[in-house]
Amino acid sequence: MELTLQCLLAFLTVTTVAKADDSAEVLVFGGTGRLGAPIVRLLVEADYPVTVFARPTSDRGRLAGLELAYLVGDLMDADSVVAALKGQSVGLVIDASARGLGGDPFYVAAMRNILAGVAASPVKQFILHGSVGAGENMQQFPEVGFERIRDVMIAKGEAEDLLKASGIPYTIIRNGLVKPDGTPATGSARLIEDDRVLGVATRLDLAALTLQCLENRDCLNKTFHAVDDSF
Repeated sequence: MELTLQCLLAFLTVTTVAKADDSAEVLVFGGTGRLGAPIVRLLVEADYPVTVFARPTSDRGRLAGLELAYLVGDLMDADSVVAALKGQSVGLVIDASARGLGGDPFYVAAMRNILAGVAASPVKQFILHGSVGAGENMQQFPEVGFERIRDVMIAKGEAEDLLKASGIPYTIIRNGLVKPDGTPATGSARLIEDDRVLGVATRLDLAALTLQCLENRDCLNKTFHAVDDSF
């Protein structure tokens, strides 16, 4: 299956934004970041009720002026995550969190803690933004040099496996080469299931692809690679 943006550039230009009727609450991890913030902005424009999980020290500047709620905690602290989510009813989860290329256990611990936090919620879909080369997918790209950051890529693969094993309907969007901040959306990015492809995309297009997959049955329990032939 291949999903294309086509007219979804309207999401990014506020020309037309599809409104969500009786929308489930969307909980976004990494929502203050370079990818998460554009996702949150599109969710708000689409009238989704949005809650962003953020550390107390996170810079919320990218989300200034948006109508949303915050939960405060630390993804690396399981008790913090569970406590913050206690009593919350979450229907949709998006994880756009990221950490540097150090060999720390962030991705596995964060996924484990998120899953513990939402265990009592009726989650209908969990969208994870991951990386091309995660886990065994490294083997498809011997020329790229993923072995230099092997620990990180293995951890990202383990995070994917945890999500798949959770029983929650999932969508994994693996991002390849991401264009620098400020690069305009092209509107031609798409998602493919061919895991041999290392693509390029902008963060704005990745955000729009996220909205395209949200509550989309065609995206459930699948792993995609994001590509854009414009580059």
